[in-house]
Amino acid sequence: MLAITAKFFNYTIVGAGASGLWLAYTMLKNQLLEDKTLCIVESDSKKVNDRTWCYWAEKPISPIEMHSKEWDFIINSSFAENSEKLFPYKYYHIRSNDFYLSMKQALSSCKNVHWIYDEVIETKETETSVQVRTSRDSWNSDRIFSSSFINKINPIQKSKNELWIWQSFHGWRVKTSKVIFNDSHMSMMNFNVFQGNNTQFIYELPFSGTEALVEITRFGVEKITKEEAEKELQKWMKAKNTDFEIIEFESGNIPMTTAFDAQPKKISYNERIIYIGTPSGAIKPTTGYGFKKMQEYAEKICLALKNNNQIPSSLRKSRFRLYDTLLLQILISKPQKGKLIFTTLFKNQPIQRVLKFLDEKTTITEEILIFSKLPIKLFMNSLFTYIIKK
Repeated sequence: MLAITAKFFNYTIVGAGASGLWLAYTMLKNQLLEDKTLCIVESDSKKVNDRTWCYWAEKPISPIEMHSKEWDFIINSSFAENSEKLFPYKYYHIRSNDFYLSMKQALSSCKNVHWIYDEVIETKETETSVQVRTSRDSWNSDRIFSSSFINKINPIQKSKNELWIWQSFHGWRVKTSKVIFNDSHMSMMNFNVFQGNNTQFIYELPFSGTEALVEITRFGVEKITKEEAEKELQKWMKAKNTDFEIIEFESGNIPMTTAFDAQPKKISYNERIIYIGTPSGAIKPTTGYGFKKMQEYAEKICLALKNNNQIPSSLRKSRFRLYDTLLLQILISKPQKGKLIFTTLFKNQPIQRVLKFLDEKTTITEEILIFSKLPIKLFMNSLFTYIIKK
């Protein structure tokens, strides 16, 4: 049983990944912690450079010192002969270790921020607060913001009623003996790799003429194995006709699912456990991008807290949820068609419109222009399946 404790924090954030640290940093930036306390619960006290975050935007997200590289051009030989200028966007790269250090350094200046390196075992809501227990400690809090489900079924467990595939990836940061990269040009989705019965592509992010992150990504029901990934990465690098060394590795899996889309428009005033990150629907189901959206949601939460307003949910517009559903259905039933869809999209649309669409900021007119150039029969069949299921 959860014992009542005299220890109290106004806010508790469970998880110090991207969403948790964005929220903590945004609370600090908005002066919400000048007279209120925050407890950050982190199960891993020794985080390393375990992943890469990228996003596109017209200007970088602050603090800019966490960015390690930006690109002005995109090039991909599988759908374009020439590079395209990204303007007004740039494509930004952040090493997770730089992000962790930047956020934690900013938070270290606030005496009202407390860290507990442990795992939350149990919570219990009362009329006035939430009781929190870890393996070694317990306290009360007005509100909990959590990037993982608390006292509920593991969110990675699949639901029969939801679409679910994986974005799995393995990447090498390589250093070559020859100057072979153009460090102002990046490649976002190059499909000139073995597909099998999946949708697979390469990211190539050059940091200099001799150094780059080369990463293979799969959209599929089955995750790509290390052996499969390294076979394709070896082929990719062999084609460059240069010796190279691997100086860093990264790998991971991101759920691509509609399971987290069922959000209310507003979160009840009485709700004391509020989800952020993946459980809140921060990850776009058909791309895996979520870093910028996590930052934007943190800003919305803090604005509501500052003005004592009802906290908004991260509910997306219904038509974009439909578009994602249609594409996921295709990737599940006809995974070999993923290459056709994505290469057609990038070939027939200005890159700015594609990125705006992926940001879910296009107009209906722009979306008609996009879908009119896609393999329409695939999407009409998927729409028919969607209507039947409904």
